[in-house]
Amino acid sequence: MPKRIFQAIDSWRERREEQTKPWHEHSYFVLDMETTGLDPKQHQVVSLGWVLIENGAVQLDTAQHLLLDSAEIDDVSVGIHMITDSDVMEQGRRHESVLRYLRQIMKDKVLVVHYSPLELGFLKSLWQTQPMPALAFDWIDTMQVEMQRRSRAQEIIGDGGYRLPACRERYGLPDYPGHDALTDAMATAELLLAQVAHFNDHEPSLQELVRIGGGRARLSSNNKMS
Repeated sequence: MPKRIFQAIDSWRERREEQTKPWHEHSYFVLDMETTGLDPKQHQVVSLGWVLIENGAVQLDTAQHLLLDSAEIDDVSVGIHMITDSDVMEQGRRHESVLRYLRQIMKDKVLVVHYSPLELGFLKSLWQTQPMPALAFDWIDTMQVEMQRRSRAQEIIGDGGYRLPACRERYGLPDYPGHDALTDAMATAELLLAQVAHFNDHEPSLQELVRIGGGRARLSSNNKMS
């Protein structure tokens, strides 16, 4: 059997063993993005906000909020995220440097988002704008975790009931008056901690969280994500 196959098997076994550890023994990269629309194929990322969870706690000193200098702002998107052309001109960072910084921080961490189809879609689009090295990672979607928990409890949730503020409200978490990428990343991190605290009489492993509300993704510059 070729050496690379043995290496792949060893890597798979190592990852499986890591996943069975309690969730708090892993590092989490909680991300939110402000965009000009909802379609990753047509719209752009305007800003990214993130914070890390280490040892089961939100690390406030890791919080970051970055604007991209390539964002094209129109009147409609300004009304959504309140970021203007002048903000981009004054505070925008180079696309390539932001992505390389992002990749370095994401490495060896679990990505956490609220509504993965949108966030993963825009991450994929970002990666394809630059000759970036591939990056594989586990991810957790707090919306999917919430949907699974409510489904198992046979609760009926109305329209809009899985939006971030509505999910937070069910755990007694406050609504933040202003919403930007960093605020929503913080809100998502707090929601994950609340969800984990309400597991049935046990501390979940990373494997359990991924199974009920996540997956494995691979970003690359050759238009592929698995």
